[in-house]
Amino acid sequence: MLALLITAALAGTPTEVVQPERVTEPGGLTFLGYVQSRVTLTSIETTSPFLDGQVIGKLGGLNGTKASNEHTASLTEFRTNGLFTYAPVALNGRAELTAGFEIDYGFGDQSYATGGNTGGGFGADQVNLQTRRLHATFRPHLDGGHSVAIVVGLQFVGDSVYEPGTSRPDDLFRTGGGLKFFGSEAAGISAYGRLADGWGERIRWRAGWYTLYEQGASINDDVGLFMADGQWTPEYGFRLGAHAWYLRDRAGGTAGLGLGSGATSPLSELQGGPRLDFRDDPLGAAPEVNADLFWLMVDGGYNHALDHGPVGVNAAVAANLGGFYVTGLPDDTGIGWLANAEGRYRWAAGDGSVARAELLYTTNDDPGIAGYGGVITGNSYGVVGASWATQGTYLLFPDMGAINRQVAVVSDVSNGGQGLVALSSSFGWDIVPNRSGVTLGMAHARSGTSDVLGTELNARLRLRPLPLLDVGLAGAAVLASDQQALPWTAVATLDWVVF
Repeated sequence: MLALLITAALAGTPTEVVQPERVTEPGGLTFLGYVQSRVTLTSIETTSPFLDGQVIGKLGGLNGTKASNEHTASLTEFRTNGLFTYAPVALNGRAELTAGFEIDYGFGDQSYATGGNTGGGFGADQVNLQTRRLHATFRPHLDGGHSVAIVVGLQFVGDSVYEPGTSRPDDLFRTGGGLKFFGSEAAGISAYGRLADGWGERIRWRAGWYTLYEQGASINDDVGLFMADGQWTPEYGFRLGAHAWYLRDRAGGTAGLGLGSGATSPLSELQGGPRLDFRDDPLGAAPEVNADLFWLMVDGGYNHALDHGPVGVNAAVAANLGGFYVTGLPDDTGIGWLANAEGRYRWAAGDGSVARAELLYTTNDDPGIAGYGGVITGNSYGVVGASWATQGTYLLFPDMGAINRQVAVVSDVSNGGQGLVALSSSFGWDIVPNRSGVTLGMAHARSGTSDVLGTELNARLRLRPLPLLDVGLAGAAVLASDQQALPWTAVATLDWVVF
Protein backbone atom coordinates (compact mmCIF):
# COMPACT_ATOMS: atom_id res chain seq x y z
CA MET A 1 0.00 0.00 0.00
CA LEU A 2 2.86 2.43 0.85
CA ALA A 3 4.53 1.76 -2.53
CA LEU A 4 1.28 2.53 -4.36
CA LEU A 5 0.89 5.84 -2.50
CA ILE A 6 4.46 6.90 -3.33
CA THR A 7 4.02 5.98 -7.01
CA ALA A 8 0.79 8.00 -7.19
CA ALA A 9 2.50 11.01 -5.63
CA LEU A 10 5.45 10.93 -8.02
CA ALA A 11 3.10 10.73 -11.00
CA GLY A 12 1.71 14.20 -10.35
CA THR A 13 3.11 17.55 -11.41
CA PRO A 14 5.36 19.45 -8.93
CA THR A 15 2.46 21.72 -7.89
CA GLU A 16 -0.02 18.94 -7.21
CA VAL A 17 -0.64 17.45 -3.79
CA VAL A 18 -1.79 13.90 -4.40
CA GLN A 19 -3.46 12.15 -1.47
CA PRO A 20 -5.26 8.83 -1.28
CA GLU A 21 -9.05 9.12 -1.41
CA ARG A 22 -10.57 8.71 2.03
CA VAL A 23 -13.38 6.17 2.10
CA THR A 24 -15.94 6.78 4.83
CA GLU A 25 -18.08 3.82 5.71
CA PRO A 26 -21.54 4.57 7.12
CA GLY A 27 -21.80 3.75 10.79
CA GLY A 28 -20.68 4.75 14.25
CA LEU A 29 -22.48 6.37 17.17
CA THR A 30 -24.84 9.33 16.59
CA PHE A 31 -26.87 11.38 19.05
CA LEU A 32 -30.00 13.47 18.66
CA GLY A 33 -31.26 15.39 21.66
CA TYR A 34 -34.04 17.80 22.49
CA VAL A 35 -33.77 20.12 25.48
CA GLN A 36 -36.76 22.07 26.80
CA SER A 37 -37.29 24.43 29.68
CA ARG A 38 -40.45 26.34 30.46
CA VAL A 39 -41.53 28.91 33.04
CA THR A 40 -45.32 29.08 33.33
CA LEU A 41 -47.86 31.36 34.95
CA THR A 42 -51.43 30.13 34.62
CA SER A 43 -54.92 30.18 36.06
CA ILE A 44 -55.04 26.37 35.79
CA GLU A 45 -54.65 24.83 39.21
CA THR A 46 -54.33 21.18 40.20
CA THR A 47 -56.62 20.06 43.00
CA SER A 48 -55.41 16.43 43.24
CA PRO A 49 -52.15 15.84 45.18
CA PHE A 50 -51.80 12.46 43.47
CA LEU A 51 -51.55 14.00 39.98
CA ASP A 52 -49.18 16.87 40.66
CA GLY A 53 -46.05 15.42 39.02
CA GLN A 54 -47.53 14.86 35.56
CA VAL A 55 -50.93 16.31 34.66
CA ILE A 56 -52.52 15.44 31.33
CA GLY A 57 -55.95 15.31 29.79
CA LYS A 58 -59.15 17.30 29.81
CA LEU A 59 -59.38 20.56 31.72
CA GLY A 60 -61.98 20.16 34.45
CA GLY A 61 -62.00 16.37 34.09
CA LEU A 62 -60.71 13.43 36.10
CA ASN A 63 -57.22 14.95 36.34
CA GLY A 64 -58.44 17.34 39.03
CA THR A 65 -57.64 20.55 37.15
CA LYS A 66 -59.73 23.69 36.95
CA ALA A 67 -59.42 27.33 35.99
CA SER A 68 -59.38 29.62 39.02
CA ASN A 69 -59.92 33.32 39.62
CA GLU A 70 -58.38 33.05 43.09
CA HIS A 71 -55.03 31.41 42.46
CA THR A 72 -52.22 31.79 39.93
CA ALA A 73 -50.02 28.74 39.52
CA SER A 74 -46.34 29.21 38.75
CA LEU A 75 -43.83 26.52 37.90
CA THR A 76 -40.57 25.92 36.11
CA GLU A 77 -39.93 22.67 34.25
CA PHE A 78 -37.05 21.03 32.41
CA ARG A 79 -36.89 18.08 30.03
CA THR A 80 -34.18 16.32 28.05
CA ASN A 81 -34.86 13.68 25.40
CA GLY A 82 -31.92 11.79 23.95
CA LEU A 83 -31.77 9.32 21.05
CA PHE A 84 -28.57 7.29 20.71
CA THR A 85 -28.08 5.22 17.56
CA TYR A 86 -25.15 2.89 16.97
CA ALA A 87 -24.55 1.43 13.50
CA PRO A 88 -21.60 -0.99 13.31
CA VAL A 89 -19.23 0.16 10.60
CA ALA A 90 -18.63 -3.44 9.52
CA LEU A 91 -22.30 -3.76 8.51
CA ASN A 92 -22.09 -0.81 6.11
CA GLY A 93 -25.25 0.91 7.37
CA ARG A 94 -27.50 -2.14 7.11
CA ALA A 95 -28.27 -2.45 10.83
CA GLU A 96 -28.43 -0.11 13.80
CA LEU A 97 -29.51 -0.07 17.43
CA THR A 98 -31.45 2.90 18.83
CA ALA A 99 -32.13 3.76 22.47
CA GLY A 100 -34.21 6.76 23.51
CA PHE A 101 -34.39 8.16 27.02
CA GLU A 102 -36.14 11.01 28.78
CA ILE A 103 -35.61 12.86 32.05
CA ASP A 104 -37.93 15.67 33.13
CA TYR A 105 -38.78 17.41 36.35
CA GLY A 106 -40.19 20.54 37.92
CA PHE A 107 -37.85 22.80 39.81
CA GLY A 108 -37.95 21.84 43.48
CA ASP A 109 -40.47 19.04 43.07
CA GLN A 110 -38.87 15.94 44.62
CA SER A 111 -35.53 14.34 45.52
CA TYR A 112 -34.08 11.14 46.96
CA ALA A 113 -36.88 9.02 45.55
CA THR A 114 -37.90 6.96 42.53
CA GLY A 115 -40.29 7.97 39.76
CA GLY A 116 -40.58 9.66 36.42
CA ASN A 117 -41.45 13.31 35.78
CA THR A 118 -39.83 14.43 39.05
CA GLY A 119 -36.32 14.90 40.44
CA GLY A 120 -35.72 18.65 40.68
CA GLY A 121 -35.78 18.88 44.47
CA PHE A 122 -32.91 19.98 46.72
CA GLY A 123 -30.28 17.25 46.74
CA ALA A 124 -31.67 15.66 43.58
CA ASP A 125 -30.48 12.00 43.59
CA GLN A 126 -33.67 10.88 41.91
CA VAL A 127 -34.05 7.66 39.93
CA ASN A 128 -36.06 9.10 37.05
CA LEU A 129 -34.68 7.78 33.74
CA GLN A 130 -37.53 6.87 31.38
CA THR A 131 -36.99 4.50 28.47
CA ARG A 132 -38.86 5.84 25.44
CA ARG A 133 -37.39 3.73 22.65
CA LEU A 134 -35.24 0.63 22.38
CA HIS A 135 -35.25 -1.02 18.98
CA ALA A 136 -33.11 -2.52 16.25
CA THR A 137 -33.43 -1.35 12.64
CA PHE A 138 -32.36 -3.43 9.66
CA ARG A 139 -31.95 -1.91 6.19
CA PRO A 140 -31.51 -4.59 3.51
CA HIS A 141 -29.67 -3.45 0.40
CA LEU A 142 -31.98 -3.16 -2.61
CA ASP A 143 -31.19 -2.13 -6.17
CA GLY A 144 -32.93 0.52 -8.25
CA GLY A 145 -33.29 3.16 -5.54
CA HIS A 146 -35.71 1.07 -3.51
CA SER A 147 -35.31 0.87 0.26
CA VAL A 148 -36.76 -1.03 3.21
CA ALA A 149 -36.34 -0.46 6.94
CA ILE A 150 -37.45 -3.14 9.39
CA VAL A 151 -37.82 -1.89 12.97
CA VAL A 152 -38.06 -4.41 15.85
CA GLY A 153 -38.69 -3.47 19.47
CA LEU A 154 -40.01 -0.50 21.43
CA GLN A 155 -40.57 2.25 18.87
CA PHE A 156 -42.62 5.34 18.09
CA VAL A 157 -45.86 4.47 16.30
CA GLY A 158 -47.43 7.17 14.15
CA ASP A 159 -50.40 7.07 11.80
CA SER A 160 -48.68 7.70 8.45
CA VAL A 161 -46.24 5.96 6.10
CA TYR A 162 -43.18 7.88 7.29
CA GLU A 163 -40.50 6.23 9.42
CA PRO A 164 -40.47 8.37 12.60
CA GLY A 165 -36.74 8.08 13.22
CA THR A 166 -35.78 9.60 9.85
CA SER A 167 -38.68 11.97 9.13
CA ARG A 168 -39.29 15.68 9.55
CA PRO A 169 -42.02 16.97 11.89
CA ASP A 170 -44.20 17.99 8.93
CA ASP A 171 -44.05 14.43 7.59
CA LEU A 172 -45.63 13.12 10.80
CA PHE A 173 -47.98 16.03 11.60
CA ARG A 174 -49.30 16.73 8.10
CA THR A 175 -49.71 13.34 6.42
CA GLY A 176 -51.92 10.37 7.22
CA GLY A 177 -53.74 10.92 10.48
CA GLY A 178 -51.35 13.65 11.62
CA LEU A 179 -50.96 11.81 14.99
CA LYS A 180 -54.64 12.48 15.73
CA PHE A 181 -55.33 8.75 16.00
CA PHE A 182 -52.00 7.24 17.10
CA GLY A 183 -48.77 8.87 18.23
CA SER A 184 -46.87 7.15 21.03
CA GLU A 185 -44.45 4.33 21.79
CA ALA A 186 -45.32 0.64 21.44
CA ALA A 187 -43.43 -2.65 21.17
CA GLY A 188 -43.75 -4.42 17.87
CA ILE A 189 -42.42 -4.86 14.35
CA SER A 190 -42.65 -2.29 11.54
CA ALA A 191 -41.54 -2.31 7.93
CA TYR A 192 -41.18 0.98 6.04
CA GLY A 193 -40.48 0.94 2.33
CA ARG A 194 -39.92 3.28 -0.61
CA LEU A 195 -40.15 2.45 -4.29
CA ALA A 196 -38.48 4.76 -6.78
CA ASP A 197 -37.83 5.06 -10.51
CA GLY A 198 -35.80 7.41 -12.68
CA TRP A 199 -38.16 10.28 -11.84
CA GLY A 200 -37.76 9.84 -8.09
CA GLU A 201 -39.81 8.55 -5.21
CA ARG A 202 -43.13 7.08 -6.31
CA ILE A 203 -44.50 4.92 -3.50
CA ARG A 204 -44.07 4.77 0.27
CA TRP A 205 -45.58 2.05 2.44
CA ARG A 206 -45.70 0.87 6.04
CA ALA A 207 -46.84 -2.40 7.61
CA GLY A 208 -46.79 -2.88 11.36
CA TRP A 209 -47.91 -5.13 14.18
CA TYR A 210 -47.74 -3.94 17.80
CA THR A 211 -48.69 -5.43 21.16
CA LEU A 212 -50.18 -2.64 23.23
CA TYR A 213 -50.83 -4.84 26.27
CA GLU A 214 -49.73 -8.42 27.02
CA GLN A 215 -51.34 -9.44 30.31
CA GLY A 216 -51.12 -13.21 30.48
CA ALA A 217 -48.88 -15.06 28.06
CA SER A 218 -51.20 -18.07 27.92
CA ILE A 219 -54.50 -16.16 28.11
CA ASN A 220 -56.41 -14.46 25.31
CA ASP A 221 -56.53 -11.09 27.09
CA ASP A 222 -54.25 -8.88 25.00
CA VAL A 223 -54.56 -5.71 22.94
CA GLY A 224 -52.92 -5.76 19.51
CA LEU A 225 -52.71 -3.17 16.74
CA PHE A 226 -52.19 -3.93 13.04
CA MET A 227 -51.45 -1.12 10.56
CA ALA A 228 -51.10 -0.99 6.78
CA ASP A 229 -50.45 2.24 4.88
CA GLY A 230 -49.55 3.29 1.35
CA GLN A 231 -48.75 6.61 -0.31
CA TRP A 232 -48.44 7.38 -4.00
CA THR A 233 -46.66 10.43 -5.40
CA PRO A 234 -48.10 10.88 -8.90
CA GLU A 235 -46.38 14.21 -9.57
CA TYR A 236 -43.73 16.35 -7.94
CA GLY A 237 -45.03 17.56 -4.58
CA PHE A 238 -48.41 15.81 -4.78
CA ARG A 239 -49.32 12.76 -2.71
CA LEU A 240 -52.27 10.40 -2.22
CA GLY A 241 -52.51 7.99 0.69
CA ALA A 242 -54.64 5.09 1.90
CA HIS A 243 -54.60 3.60 5.38
CA ALA A 244 -56.21 0.60 7.12
CA TRP A 245 -55.73 -0.23 10.81
CA TYR A 246 -57.22 -2.86 13.08
CA LEU A 247 -57.16 -2.98 16.88
CA ARG A 248 -58.05 -6.26 18.56
CA ASP A 249 -58.95 -5.71 22.21
CA ARG A 250 -59.52 -8.78 24.40
CA ALA A 251 -58.44 -7.16 27.68
CA GLY A 252 -61.99 -6.52 28.86
CA GLY A 253 -61.13 -2.93 29.77
CA THR A 254 -58.68 -3.96 32.51
CA ALA A 255 -55.30 -3.58 30.78
CA GLY A 256 -52.69 -0.97 31.60
CA LEU A 257 -52.68 1.20 34.70
CA GLY A 258 -55.30 1.18 37.43
CA LEU A 259 -57.44 3.33 35.15
CA GLY A 260 -57.88 0.44 32.69
CA SER A 261 -57.91 0.82 28.93
CA GLY A 262 -60.30 1.11 26.03
CA ALA A 263 -63.29 3.30 25.27
CA THR A 264 -65.09 2.19 28.46
CA SER A 265 -62.21 3.07 30.79
CA PRO A 266 -61.49 6.01 33.10
CA LEU A 267 -58.19 6.40 31.19
CA SER A 268 -60.14 7.30 28.06
CA GLU A 269 -62.27 9.82 29.93
CA LEU A 270 -59.22 11.31 31.68
CA GLN A 271 -57.69 12.18 28.32
CA GLY A 272 -60.85 13.55 26.75
CA GLY A 273 -61.91 10.41 24.92
CA PRO A 274 -65.28 8.65 25.13
CA ARG A 275 -66.40 6.79 28.26
CA LEU A 276 -68.90 4.25 27.00
CA ASP A 277 -71.16 2.80 29.68
CA PHE A 278 -72.80 -0.59 29.11
CA ARG A 279 -74.13 -1.05 32.67
CA ASP A 280 -77.81 -1.86 33.23
CA ASP A 281 -77.55 -0.37 36.72
CA PRO A 282 -75.74 3.00 36.99
CA LEU A 283 -74.49 1.94 40.43
CA GLY A 284 -73.44 -1.55 39.39
CA ALA A 285 -70.00 -2.84 38.45
CA ALA A 286 -68.79 -2.23 34.93
CA PRO A 287 -69.01 -5.37 32.76
CA GLU A 288 -66.11 -6.85 30.82
CA VAL A 289 -66.03 -5.26 27.35
CA ASN A 290 -63.94 -6.47 24.39
CA ALA A 291 -63.72 -4.80 21.00
CA ASP A 292 -62.72 -5.03 17.36
CA LEU A 293 -61.99 -1.55 15.98
CA PHE A 294 -61.15 -0.51 12.43
CA TRP A 295 -59.94 2.73 10.88
CA LEU A 296 -60.09 3.35 7.12
CA MET A 297 -58.65 6.61 5.82
CA VAL A 298 -57.66 8.39 2.63
CA ASP A 299 -55.52 11.51 2.59
CA GLY A 300 -53.76 13.71 0.11
CA GLY A 301 -52.15 17.04 -0.46
CA TYR A 302 -49.55 19.14 -2.12
CA ASN A 303 -46.27 20.40 -0.69
CA HIS A 304 -47.07 19.43 2.90
CA ALA A 305 -43.64 20.55 4.16
CA LEU A 306 -43.53 23.81 2.13
CA ASP A 307 -40.30 22.71 0.46
CA HIS A 308 -41.67 22.84 -3.14
CA GLY A 309 -43.02 26.38 -3.06
CA PRO A 310 -44.96 28.83 -0.90
CA VAL A 311 -48.33 27.03 -0.94
CA GLY A 312 -49.20 23.80 0.85
CA VAL A 313 -52.51 21.97 1.36
CA ASN A 314 -53.42 18.75 3.19
CA ALA A 315 -56.68 16.89 3.72
CA ALA A 316 -57.87 13.58 5.17
CA VAL A 317 -61.13 11.69 5.66
CA ALA A 318 -61.33 8.72 8.03
CA ALA A 319 -64.03 6.24 9.03
CA ASN A 320 -63.79 4.63 12.47
CA LEU A 321 -65.94 1.50 12.77
CA GLY A 322 -66.15 -1.70 14.74
CA GLY A 323 -67.96 -3.40 17.57
CA PHE A 324 -67.98 -3.83 21.34
CA TYR A 325 -68.81 -7.18 22.93
CA VAL A 326 -70.43 -7.29 26.36
CA THR A 327 -71.35 -10.53 28.08
CA GLY A 328 -75.11 -10.91 28.23
CA LEU A 329 -75.83 -7.96 25.93
CA PRO A 330 -76.17 -7.62 22.13
CA ASP A 331 -73.03 -6.52 20.29
CA ASP A 332 -72.75 -2.73 19.99
CA THR A 333 -71.54 -1.60 16.58
CA GLY A 334 -71.19 1.82 15.04
CA ILE A 335 -69.25 4.13 12.77
CA GLY A 336 -67.72 7.56 13.30
CA TRP A 337 -66.07 9.99 10.91
CA LEU A 338 -63.22 12.49 10.92
CA ALA A 339 -62.48 15.10 8.26
CA ASN A 340 -59.53 17.48 8.33
CA ALA A 341 -58.15 20.10 5.94
CA GLU A 342 -55.34 22.63 6.23
CA GLY A 343 -53.89 25.29 3.96
CA ARG A 344 -50.63 27.21 4.40
CA TYR A 345 -48.96 30.06 2.57
CA ARG A 346 -45.42 31.32 3.09
CA TRP A 347 -45.86 34.99 2.31
CA ALA A 348 -42.37 36.29 3.18
CA ALA A 349 -38.83 35.11 3.88
CA GLY A 350 -38.23 32.97 6.97
CA ASP A 351 -39.59 29.71 8.36
CA GLY A 352 -42.06 31.59 10.55
CA SER A 353 -43.57 33.86 7.89
CA VAL A 354 -46.53 31.56 7.27
CA ALA A 355 -50.28 32.13 7.25
CA ARG A 356 -52.37 29.03 7.88
CA ALA A 357 -55.94 27.87 8.49
CA GLU A 358 -57.24 24.44 9.48
CA LEU A 359 -60.67 22.85 9.86
CA LEU A 360 -61.27 19.67 11.86
CA TYR A 361 -64.56 17.80 12.15
CA THR A 362 -65.51 14.62 14.02
CA THR A 363 -68.96 13.11 14.41
CA ASN A 364 -70.77 12.89 17.72
CA ASP A 365 -72.35 9.89 19.41
CA ASP A 366 -76.07 10.38 18.80
CA PRO A 367 -78.00 8.67 21.63
CA GLY A 368 -80.96 8.23 19.30
CA ILE A 369 -78.95 5.95 16.99
CA ALA A 370 -77.84 2.45 17.89
CA GLY A 371 -74.09 2.03 18.30
CA TYR A 372 -71.30 4.47 19.05
CA GLY A 373 -71.11 7.25 16.44
CA GLY A 374 -67.91 9.02 17.45
CA VAL A 375 -64.23 8.26 16.87
CA ILE A 376 -61.72 6.44 19.08
CA THR A 377 -58.01 7.23 19.31
CA GLY A 378 -54.90 5.96 21.05
CA ASN A 379 -55.80 8.18 24.01
CA SER A 380 -58.22 5.43 25.05
CA TYR A 381 -55.30 3.00 25.36
CA GLY A 382 -52.27 4.95 26.59
CA VAL A 383 -51.18 8.12 28.35
CA VAL A 384 -50.97 10.71 25.57
CA GLY A 385 -51.57 8.01 22.99
CA ALA A 386 -52.55 10.56 20.33
CA SER A 387 -52.38 14.30 19.87
CA TRP A 388 -52.16 16.84 17.11
CA ALA A 389 -49.72 19.71 16.85
CA THR A 390 -50.74 21.75 13.84
CA GLN A 391 -53.40 23.84 15.59
CA GLY A 392 -50.79 25.89 17.50
CA THR A 393 -52.83 26.38 20.68
CA TYR A 394 -51.90 26.37 24.36
CA LEU A 395 -55.16 25.66 26.22
CA LEU A 396 -58.10 25.01 23.89
CA PHE A 397 -56.36 22.04 22.24
CA PRO A 398 -53.21 20.18 23.42
CA ASP A 399 -50.00 22.20 23.62
CA MET A 400 -47.30 20.07 21.99
CA GLY A 401 -44.61 22.15 23.70
CA ALA A 402 -45.85 21.16 27.16
CA ILE A 403 -43.48 19.23 29.38
CA ASN A 404 -45.43 17.63 32.23
CA ARG A 405 -48.70 19.56 32.14
CA GLN A 406 -50.58 19.05 28.89
CA VAL A 407 -54.12 20.08 29.83
CA ALA A 408 -56.68 21.31 27.31
CA VAL A 409 -60.38 22.11 27.05
CA VAL A 410 -60.50 19.58 24.18
CA SER A 411 -57.73 17.02 24.64
CA ASP A 412 -58.93 14.36 22.16
CA VAL A 413 -60.41 14.79 18.69
CA SER A 414 -63.48 12.81 19.77
CA ASN A 415 -64.29 15.47 22.40
CA GLY A 416 -65.47 12.78 24.78
CA GLY A 417 -67.62 11.24 22.07
CA GLN A 418 -69.57 14.49 21.67
CA GLY A 419 -67.98 15.34 18.32
CA LEU A 420 -65.97 18.39 17.36
CA VAL A 421 -66.03 21.26 14.89
CA ALA A 422 -62.76 23.17 15.25
CA LEU A 423 -61.27 26.04 13.31
CA SER A 424 -57.72 27.23 13.95
CA SER A 425 -55.61 29.83 12.18
CA SER A 426 -52.38 31.72 12.66
CA PHE A 427 -50.35 34.44 11.04
CA GLY A 428 -46.59 34.56 11.51
CA TRP A 429 -43.92 37.01 10.46
CA ASP A 430 -40.17 36.59 10.75
CA ILE A 431 -38.95 40.11 11.53
CA VAL A 432 -35.43 38.84 10.85
CA PRO A 433 -35.71 35.73 8.66
CA ASN A 434 -35.07 32.58 10.71
CA ARG A 435 -33.78 34.64 13.65
CA SER A 436 -36.74 36.42 15.24
CA GLY A 437 -40.46 36.48 14.65
CA VAL A 438 -43.95 36.86 16.01
CA THR A 439 -47.05 34.68 15.54
CA LEU A 440 -50.68 35.51 16.30
CA GLY A 441 -53.19 32.67 16.58
CA MET A 442 -56.89 32.02 16.98
CA ALA A 443 -58.89 28.82 17.48
CA HIS A 444 -62.58 28.13 17.99
CA ALA A 445 -64.29 24.88 18.94
CA ARG A 446 -67.86 23.60 19.14
CA SER A 447 -69.24 20.19 19.95
CA GLY A 448 -71.07 18.05 17.42
CA THR A 449 -74.33 19.47 18.79
CA SER A 450 -73.09 23.08 18.24
CA ASP A 451 -72.37 23.81 21.91
CA VAL A 452 -69.57 26.40 22.18
CA LEU A 453 -66.45 24.94 23.81
CA GLY A 454 -64.36 28.10 23.66
CA THR A 455 -62.29 30.50 21.58
CA GLU A 456 -58.56 30.85 22.16
CA LEU A 457 -56.49 33.91 21.31
CA ASN A 458 -52.73 33.57 21.56
CA ALA A 459 -49.49 35.30 20.62
CA ARG A 460 -45.86 34.21 20.58
CA LEU A 461 -42.52 36.01 20.22
CA ARG A 462 -39.59 33.84 19.13
CA LEU A 463 -35.84 34.57 19.07
CA ARG A 464 -33.08 32.31 17.71
CA PRO A 465 -29.75 33.49 19.17
CA LEU A 466 -27.98 30.32 17.96
CA PRO A 467 -28.80 27.77 15.24
CA LEU A 468 -31.40 25.27 16.49
CA LEU A 469 -31.81 27.20 19.77
CA ASP A 470 -35.10 29.06 20.25
CA VAL A 471 -36.23 31.18 23.19
CA GLY A 472 -39.68 32.66 23.32
CA LEU A 473 -42.52 34.34 25.18
CA ALA A 474 -46.14 33.36 24.66
CA GLY A 475 -49.56 34.03 26.11
CA ALA A 476 -53.03 32.59 25.57
CA ALA A 477 -56.56 32.85 26.94
CA VAL A 478 -59.74 30.87 26.21
CA LEU A 479 -62.85 33.01 25.96
CA ALA A 480 -66.48 31.87 26.18
CA SER A 481 -65.55 28.44 27.51
CA ASP A 482 -67.67 26.28 29.81
CA GLN A 483 -65.08 26.62 32.60
CA GLN A 484 -65.93 28.37 35.87
CA ALA A 485 -63.15 30.92 35.39
CA LEU A 486 -61.07 32.28 32.50
CA PRO A 487 -58.36 29.80 31.43
CA TRP A 488 -55.17 31.71 30.65
CA THR A 489 -51.44 31.07 30.56
CA ALA A 490 -48.18 32.93 29.99
CA VAL A 491 -44.97 31.02 29.29
CA ALA A 492 -41.29 31.64 28.67
CA THR A 493 -39.72 28.82 26.68
CA LEU A 494 -36.33 27.46 25.68
CA ASP A 495 -36.03 24.79 22.99
CA TRP A 496 -32.70 23.40 21.79
CA VAL A 497 -32.11 20.62 19.27
CA VAL A 498 -28.71 18.96 19.85
CA PHE A 499 -26.98 16.57 17.49
